[in-house]
Amino acid sequence: MTLNRRLFLQLAAGGPLAGAAAAHMPTALAQGKYPDRPVTLVVPQPAGGDADAVCRTLQAKMQEVLGQPVIIDNRAGAAGNIGVAYGAKAAPDGYTVTFVNQGILAFNPTLYPSTGFSAARLVPVSWLTSTDLVLCANPSLPARNLQEFLALARKAPGRYTYGTAGNGSANHIAAKMLESMTRIELTHVPYKGGAPAIVDTLGGQLDTVMAFPLGALPHIKAGKLVPLATTGAQRSRALPDVPTVAESGVPGYEFSSWFGLVVPQGTPQEAVERLHAAASAALKMPETVDKLRAGLTEPVGAGPREFAELIARETKRWPPLLRQYGIRLD
Repeated sequence: MTLNRRLFLQLAAGGPLAGAAAAHMPTALAQGKYPDRPVTLVVPQPAGGDADAVCRTLQAKMQEVLGQPVIIDNRAGAAGNIGVAYGAKAAPDGYTVTFVNQGILAFNPTLYPSTGFSAARLVPVSWLTSTDLVLCANPSLPARNLQEFLALARKAPGRYTYGTAGNGSANHIAAKMLESMTRIELTHVPYKGGAPAIVDTLGGQLDTVMAFPLGALPHIKAGKLVPLATTGAQRSRALPDVPTVAESGVPGYEFSSWFGLVVPQGTPQEAVERLHAAASAALKMPETVDKLRAGLTEPVGAGPREFAELIARETKRWPPLLRQYGIRLD
């Protein structure tokens, strides 16, 4: 049974990518063995952001497996919508693959009147990683843990700021959940990616940043950012002394995000399988595993079917939660 047939049967009951999976039928690649030229990896965040960091970690390893250069094309804006819209409209020839995350596929369709792309035009390739976030503060803030920060915020509603990778991003949702569950009021400052939000927190323009750890950890280790809490169910391997949000007096709070790769509908099956094989192989290399885990990011490497199932679950789960927490675009 082919991969596409399995995907069709698995998702026949529905789901946002069911149409994409069903429509993704095997087609012939151009003459020559795939790939025979460079592959473009569209990253819908600016250089230096969390998505960019993961992609650059995988880039060299994927090149080794594919035998061709992998060129990163950063296209930031609108919480990832701009880059994914570009990737979705690319030629379905296997030479343009797009990095996606939980926010883009599970949050944006609810939060944005139009995302600029159709989920039916995205075919899952590989579920790359799962990661927790970390709430960090500028050292000048008189708080060294989440409980102290919450006490400050309750005394001065709206006074304290937090930066994120943009409206509707995973960072934004994680922070809004914290606001809702603790009944505090913070001021959200959205950016076109996680890197500039971290930079402005380092510079003191922001009080805090809800960050992906790959970008934040170097500054935490240097003492330039203070980690207040991590968002996952358990403490991170990279920050074992930093309690989770739930441990810090917010029972029931848990937030983890995920990253993956997609291609446009109609991309040949051979290309999908080759791209997944390259990503999976890269994620199994010891140096890749060590680097990702050191950054609070867990390699997954699951294939198209598993990734499609994850997306289907997440796109069903999050819309009612977004309404429950009163999350809207600022």
